[in-house]
Amino acid sequence: MEIRTILVNVDLDAVSPALVKCAAALAGRFGASLIGLAAAEPSPALIGVDGAVAAAEFYAQERADIEAQLQLAEAQFRAAVPAGIEVSWRGSIEAPNRSLAATARRADLIVTGSHLDNAGAGYLRRVDVGELVLGAGRPVLVASADAAEIKAETVVIGWKDTREARRAVADALPLLKAAATVVAVSISEGDLGAEQASLEDLLAWLRRHDIAAKGDVHAAEQGQAETLAAIAGRLGSDLIVTGGYGHSRLREWLFGGVTRDLLAAPTVNRFMSN
Repeated sequence: MEIRTILVNVDLDAVSPALVKCAAALAGRFGASLIGLAAAEPSPALIGVDGAVAAAEFYAQERADIEAQLQLAEAQFRAAVPAGIEVSWRGSIEAPNRSLAATARRADLIVTGSHLDNAGAGYLRRVDVGELVLGAGRPVLVASADAAEIKAETVVIGWKDTREARRAVADALPLLKAAATVVAVSISEGDLGAEQASLEDLLAWLRRHDIAAKGDVHAAEQGQAETLAAIAGRLGSDLIVTGGYGHSRLREWLFGGVTRDLLAAPTVNRFMSN
């Protein structure tokens, strides 16, 4: 895989020039084009028949407001992209996840942010990152809340022998090849022999792709996501690569899981595939 086109999600309620600059820097590093996308959908008018005219007027006004926001977001997006990067823009009157998933067919990587300031926004205005990881069919890089740059000089792979983790490592190859240091980390679940053998196979596969990675099996210090983040912090890594939702999303929501916990940790950049 090569990164030739990056799709960056531009949140209408919290346009982040810093996130756009992060995505643009990645585009420049890989000689990729950059697509900016913002989307929102008017709220369905839950008014009875007697209020049909008022509902139509409310919908029309909200749509007009979104169209104005899209124009402003495009201007902010273009202003944040340095000269020399090939850029295009897509503004859409529809739910962000639907728009991103449809546009993902044009991209090799989706970049989105960690949402803090607009936590009350619903799915009609704010992307659901978990749903995006599951449905886009492309890797998703979730930038940390305060990301000014995604260096990815030291990359930590959160390794577990699952389909999702194998997909994530393959999708991340361009970033792994560009990194100075790659460390694969398995968090032990009790079968140390099988976990070590699986990790050694991963390291051998990475070496075949000219990536001099190292790795080890670690005991969980806290939860698995917290342990990964702690190890990444000690290594000075600003990017963790993992598979997304090895169990169903509902099960993770009910009982906890690495993907859910990592998505709730906005202080680290996370690369996920499903």
